[in-house]
Amino acid sequence: MGKIVKRLMLDDIYAIGRNESWFSGMASKGLHLKKFGRLFVYFEKGEPKETKYRIDYLKEAPSQEQLDVYQDCGWNFIAKSGLFYVFSADEKSCATELHTDPIEQGFSLTELNKKLRNNIIILSIAMLLFLGIMISVYYFNDEPFLFMIKGQFVQQILLVIVELYVFYSVIRNYKVVRDLKQSLLQGKEINHNEDYRKARLLGGILAGIFLPLAFCTIIIPFVDIAKSKDYTLPEGNTNLPIIRLAEIEKDPNLMRETSYNGNNVDWANRVSFNWSLLAPVQYEINEHGIVNGEMWGDKSGVYSPSITTRYYKLTFGNMADNLTLDLINRYVWRDNAEVKDVNHPEFDKLYMAEDGIRKQIFAYLDNQVIHVTYYGKERIEDVLPQLAQKMIFYQE
Repeated sequence: MGKIVKRLMLDDIYAIGRNESWFSGMASKGLHLKKFGRLFVYFEKGEPKETKYRIDYLKEAPSQEQLDVYQDCGWNFIAKSGLFYVFSADEKSCATELHTDPIEQGFSLTELNKKLRNNIIILSIAMLLFLGIMISVYYFNDEPFLFMIKGQFVQQILLVIVELYVFYSVIRNYKVVRDLKQSLLQGKEINHNEDYRKARLLGGILAGIFLPLAFCTIIIPFVDIAKSKDYTLPEGNTNLPIIRLAEIEKDPNLMRETSYNGNNVDWANRVSFNWSLLAPVQYEINEHGIVNGEMWGDKSGVYSPSITTRYYKLTFGNMADNLTLDLINRYVWRDNAEVKDVNHPEFDKLYMAEDGIRKQIFAYLDNQVIHVTYYGKERIEDVLPQLAQKMIFYQE
């Protein structure tokens, strides 16, 4: 057996004449058709040989007796792809054509033509439902940019593009079969030497575009899982773009308050890192403290301030403003807090909201967006210069 060489099936198997011509062209170069795969066609390397191929559509697998009849007529069964069976014969042989009546051959494609037409109808309905769901998820979402950043928006868009290409392929296959059937019914024989180069070139371009996109739709969730992690916030200095609780609370008696500890993570003092193509750096960082001997102003318990920081570094900086507004919409209880637009020289935009002991900062600088929520008695606005410096440092 010679060496097996594989080539991408860049044309539709439904394009009978073009594929017959391609297989003959490959045989003249010493590559003889062996079998079909999902994406590739496999050829056996051998001596160049002038070979003619015929592709026949059969509604059911041929019996051995039927194959023997084909062989007696000079045609050897080589390979199959679905219900398409490929036969070959030496170019110089006097093999009898498999079909001598093009009109009869045209009628044989009636069932296939109907099947492909039904596939288009079913797929059209499915595509409309799929696109409707995709559009509604974002159109009716109160925080579409936050949803895009934290979700799999890019993967979903790529999936839509790939699905549209599949839909296009189904329509293209139907058109090829319909046109072939009409041509045969008009008494025109299949052109067994049809030029295949242009169709394969176009198929190669489309494959070069859509195969990587399909691969990306598969790989993105795994990258997301691999990059995401949770760990306990170190008590010492970190390089994270955050304000530490001790930088707001000046009381020397401030201590860390721990909570549930699972998977070796203190969930009250946790760093959660996530990734997406639109925001490759995403942090949610929690820190809780307690000051023994001091009470909340309403005497409800021991004073236990906390701070939560949400930080996003965006791929596209022009999304920062909309993401900031979405964060405000998500985390500000508008009945109890007024959102103030604060002019600050260190930020492109800064908003603050205060509701009793709950104080929030929403800001962005270039492609960085930050949201800080502080529960405590101190003035959070006093740390704004430090927060700006940390964002500038982290950006560098």
